[in-house]
Amino acid sequence: MSGSSDTIPLPPGLLGPGCTYLRPELSDMKVIGAEEHITFPELMDRIPKEGAAAHAMEVFQGISSYHPFAYADGRVDNAGAQRIKDMDEGGISVQILSFTGPINTTFMEPQAGLEVAQAINNELKKAADSHGGRLFPLAELPFQDPQLAIQELRRCVQELGFVGAMLAGSVGGTGLCLDDPRFDPLLACFEELDVPLYLHPNIVPKAVYDTLYTIPGKAGLSSLLAGPGWGWHSEAATHTLRLAISGTLDRHPRLKVILGHAGEMMPALMHRFDVMFDREEFGLQRTVGEMLRSQVWLSISGVFCAPPTMIAIQAWGVDRILFGNDYPYVDAQSVPMFLKGLGDVVAPSDLRKICQTNAEKLFKIKA
Repeated sequence: MSGSSDTIPLPPGLLGPGCTYLRPELSDMKVIGAEEHITFPELMDRIPKEGAAAHAMEVFQGISSYHPFAYADGRVDNAGAQRIKDMDEGGISVQILSFTGPINTTFMEPQAGLEVAQAINNELKKAADSHGGRLFPLAELPFQDPQLAIQELRRCVQELGFVGAMLAGSVGGTGLCLDDPRFDPLLACFEELDVPLYLHPNIVPKAVYDTLYTIPGKAGLSSLLAGPGWGWHSEAATHTLRLAISGTLDRHPRLKVILGHAGEMMPALMHRFDVMFDREEFGLQRTVGEMLRSQVWLSISGVFCAPPTMIAIQAWGVDRILFGNDYPYVDAQSVPMFLKGLGDVVAPSDLRKICQTNAEKLFKIKA
């Protein structure tokens, strides 16, 4: 990750948009980033900063001020020339674009949340339209009201051409997960529309933060422990595991879920899941491993390190692995060297799946 907003100089021949740093048979490969973020400050301001939202904002201050995230300054709210320049320098052809922030529309009253979600999605659509074929949005939804979320999901997919939707953290920062039966109609809508649901981490609820992550006198360190250093990865993994062991994935066998950051630590524990959550003992139709490998895709999401990437490939299978930059929280200029290294340890056909064709099939796009 870059600690500076300056462009990182690259050796001649490593500049995008073509993947000239890879094996010759991959010279026409188009890299698709499955987890790439943007925010709209004026719309974020419409979300009340009270209750669970106040906690999330306070924790996020301790995260965003940490120097490795300086690269995101001036980039996270930019859908214009800077974003495209960074994509070109990183050899990235397409971004799957999602709204980001410590709080989202699930923290609001349902109708107000719907209105802000609609405004966010309209801005995402404008961003995509301004760079034809390079940005494909995921919808922001008011998950706290499943019927309103269904309404907005249908609008985004059927009228605006969105390729899925994202939920960051638990619903409204309360710990409520989508295995609750109230969300069954919404999950059924994802199945009907055949678009994926991206489960992204976010700030953990205050009760969890206070119990597990507070280090007295060290607010910044506590925030990082609860957030990108550990806690929010664990929460996203727990959310996904709950969908499996609760039988939710059995009830929705055509639901497609995406999990970021090389699987949020789950690949290393796949064997453990199958041993501890016995299919017959808990009345599941399939083993946990079968459910996860068939219905959950993993995005690398800026974890530009070979061991976790290879564990994800080995535990999940290459057909379920997606490339992701996690832009702008991880710099795009790091992408070429990571993919060159990955290309040294996986076959060219597998690297093309990870970088391009798996995403094309899942999102039904053409890079």
